[in-house]
Amino acid sequence: MKRLATYLALLCIGLAVGHSAADTPDGHVLEQARVGMGDLLRQFWTGDETTGHIVNTWHGYTNSLPDSRGALWERATLFLTLDNASRALGDPSFSRRMRADWRRTQALYTPDQLEACGAESGTNWAVDDAGWSALMLLAAHRATGDRAALERARGLVNNAFNRWLDDQLGGGMWYRDDHSAKSLYQVAIVLAALRLWELTGARACHDRALACYQWMEAHLLRPDGLYWGEYDRSGPVGKERPNDIREGGSVVFLGGNMAMGVLHARLYRLTGDDSFRVRAIRTAEAIRLRLVTDKGIYLNDRDAWSNGVFAGDWAREVLTLSGIDGKQAAVLRATADSIFRNARTADGFYGGSWSGPAEGAASRWFAGNSKPQQIMTSANSVNMVVAAASLVERLKRKGDP
Repeated sequence: MKRLATYLALLCIGLAVGHSAADTPDGHVLEQARVGMGDLLRQFWTGDETTGHIVNTWHGYTNSLPDSRGALWERATLFLTLDNASRALGDPSFSRRMRADWRRTQALYTPDQLEACGAESGTNWAVDDAGWSALMLLAAHRATGDRAALERARGLVNNAFNRWLDDQLGGGMWYRDDHSAKSLYQVAIVLAALRLWELTGARACHDRALACYQWMEAHLLRPDGLYWGEYDRSGPVGKERPNDIREGGSVVFLGGNMAMGVLHARLYRLTGDDSFRVRAIRTAEAIRLRLVTDKGIYLNDRDAWSNGVFAGDWAREVLTLSGIDGKQAAVLRATADSIFRNARTADGFYGGSWSGPAEGAASRWFAGNSKPQQIMTSANSVNMVVAAASLVERLKRKGDP
């Protein structure tokens, strides 16, 4: 009853005219994140917190599964939100759920299946799918300490590099097996590889991660400080329409730009080279100037199924850097508040149109078939809400990522 009363109070506060997210008390931010996680788990978790698991989904839904185990990358979107919540809210139940889901995954997949990627993998068809799965395996290792999770992550990352990294177009990773374009989505594999180097000392992971990083800096960085989403044999895809940046379709990618900011910040932390910090600030400012709406919130531009994946790392590692303007934190908090107030359905799903509405023809994402009822859409939106809580907590304690 206490939680229900708190939730109703939050709704009343959120509906108040003239509410300012930038002035929202920290406790309000944290409670929004807790309610969001409660919604997410009610909709997409089955069983209790120690023996249950994330529901099995395909195209985001639990019905008509071609593989009864579901799609790995889809469950990764919720698993990574659990990881963010565990680190932001200090609630051990989130880690218990991560451990339970990892046990389920280990029981249902062989090591070779977890490390597979490409057209015949059955789940990690493209570089982004493999990236989300690799990050999930690393999060499972963080939660459990299980060396097997670490080894599966290393196997998947190495297989992704072996399959999609080559010298064509100057380097970088192909998006999928058809070799039609290289992509900013490779940044997930790059971040996973860099983390593997930190944890294991695997020099090949470091070297290939840095090679891809340098390729993205050379080929995807735009004059405005953002990064193009794709690059093919004719150059950046969409170069003739560089300002085509909108909800439901864009030549750039908010999630990938946040991930590049995280990559800069991480390289700064690992090397002490201040040029990386400067690049992270450049990326943050470009996002604030080009990927923030007139309502002061992030634009969910290209991909409602992955634009929130890196929000927690963005909050912890970029928005706490020396030299970051306080306006950056205000945008994140405003986005989280808007998602909670405007993009939540009556039964606790979260849409991709972060200024609302959650459903219906007026939502470009809903009309474009990214529905709140899909695990990826809800998980990414809630992850942005949890990221605001993560920033609150990180600014309190100023610990390491």
